[in-house]
Amino acid sequence: MKYGVQLFSLRKYLKDEKGYDEVFSRVKKAGAEVVQLSGGKPMPAVYIAELSRKYSLPVVVTHDSFSKLQNDLDALVEEHRIYSCNALGIGMMPKEFRTGETKDLSRFVSVLNSLSEKLAEAGMTIAYHNHWFEFDVVGGKRIFDALIEDTDPRVRFIPDTYWIRFAGEDVCKFLEKLSGRAETIHLKDYKHKIFRAVGRGELDFASVLSVAERCGVKYAVAELDISPRPFASMEYSMNTIRELKDAKGER
Repeated sequence: MKYGVQLFSLRKYLKDEKGYDEVFSRVKKAGAEVVQLSGGKPMPAVYIAELSRKYSLPVVVTHDSFSKLQNDLDALVEEHRIYSCNALGIGMMPKEFRTGETKDLSRFVSVLNSLSEKLAEAGMTIAYHNHWFEFDVVGGKRIFDALIEDTDPRVRFIPDTYWIRFAGEDVCKFLEKLSGRAETIHLKDYKHKIFRAVGRGELDFASVLSVAERCGVKYAVAELDISPRPFASMEYSMNTIRELKDAKGER
């Protein structure tokens, strides 16, 4: 398993080429091996490819505009090919599908299935990132269960450790439920329902990473939605991850 950073955590700095370069540089120095592209001002794909090569930081997954996924998929595919990323992501289910009505949830499932089929032709996948509401019940079934059971097996998930715990679930047990269908995991700590850097909350990340690897997760990326000092939080998370790697004897 490779470790890295979800760049959404540092989105306030992703405003121009200089900001992107600084972010990639500091993320690399913090020990990241990969990145997830999300947030900030969009940059040309060729520039992202240059940064990826310059800092040896592969972009392994993205969070993409739902509108572009629906209406301009070919262009997104071409962008991802330029920086050698084969996993497109949806960061959150749009509100139009979060009505509490089974028919609207079914429409979203159909969207995921359609995207999965189209992207498979390009050698790519679609991945869905969860928040808290996926653990609500619609039509007698939890939304997350419907997403797992009713989507094409090629649909992937990006489980978020904080939101799983926020919903009252056991993170390790839920990762096992996603075995084989999650290539990337978001590492975010939890304490009193507050976002915390990895190692500053109550989650047992040694166990989480062990289970994640056993369940087929390839990439574990640190994320923090909100922080008064985003770089410091990112560096703290990566330092914690480095300590966990050392304890396991990983290089």
